[in-house]
Amino acid sequence: MSRTSPLAAEGSAAALERAIAALRARGCPLTLQRRAILERFIGCTDHPAADTLHADVAARVPGLSRATVYRTLETLVELGLAVRIPHPGWEQRYDPRTDLHHHLVCESCGEVFDHESPALDHLPRPARSSGFLAQGYSVQFRGRCAACARSTERRRPAPRRNGA
Repeated sequence: MSRTSPLAAEGSAAALERAIAALRARGCPLTLQRRAILERFIGCTDHPAADTLHADVAARVPGLSRATVYRTLETLVELGLAVRIPHPGWEQRYDPRTDLHHHLVCESCGEVFDHESPALDHLPRPARSSGFLAQGYSVQFRGRCAACARSTERRRPAPRRNGA
């Protein structure tokens, strides 16, 4: 089973060209804005929200609209070149990795980290009798990342001693 996205496995230049070809085949012209979005997104590991991606790319491409970023990301999802990561309480995130992998979600800072677990890769699918046809799955562990856990420990008051 592949451990990287089909796009990332090709190398960033080849992945970029494949994404461009897929968008063109869909009838989406390759604008300067769309190319800049792809260059930032393809191969990234930070699971950006659309607004984060917009802020990063708009710094290099003035006039970039949020709508262009959202439309581009949703088109990548439709083409199977990205997946949406549900992120309760935070903005929806996007991932260029489309292979089976899982996520660790920090409920303090909002960061999302890839998590590899072969044991989770073989969960049983719902029984046919349920009538539900599962097309895929991803497990999310929610909690606090190491940095947030350390930060919480530093802020916690020292325990009181008897008589103090």
